[in-house]
Amino acid sequence: EIAKSAGLRYVSDTDPGIRRKRAGKNFSYIGLDGKPIHDQEVLRRIRSLGIPPAWNNVWICPKPNGHIQANGRDAKGRKQYRYHPHWREVRDETKYNRMIAFGEALPTIRARISHDLKLPGLHREKVLAAVVWL
Repeated sequence: EIAKSAGLRYVSDTDPGIRRKRAGKNFSYIGLDGKPIHDQEVLRRIRSLGIPPAWNNVWICPKPNGHIQANGRDAKGRKQYRYHPHWREVRDETKYNRMIAFGEALPTIRARISHDLKLPGLHREKVLAAVVWL
């Protein structure tokens, strides 16, 4: 749904994608048909992603409007992603809006914690309030 609102397609790296293959000091890119890609526009898009040379097992989205554009494993084996710029914009805006809502709810949360911490005994509400307060 978020991808659609940004004009993007939601994609998965389990779908077939473009692969990167080392060719001397550079890289070649293998398309879905198993043949090297020579289309300059596609190669320009791939190079613009800034995929680090150290990444292994690189998957590149064949669709220029995929929400994930590429991923791979860094030198420490961690999975890293390159997202479409519109996806990042929408996700950042969503995150910002959620932070505003959280900030607005914070006084109510603090009041409830203060109230529940004053309860006698060791009831569930008091324990949960102590955990949230921490």
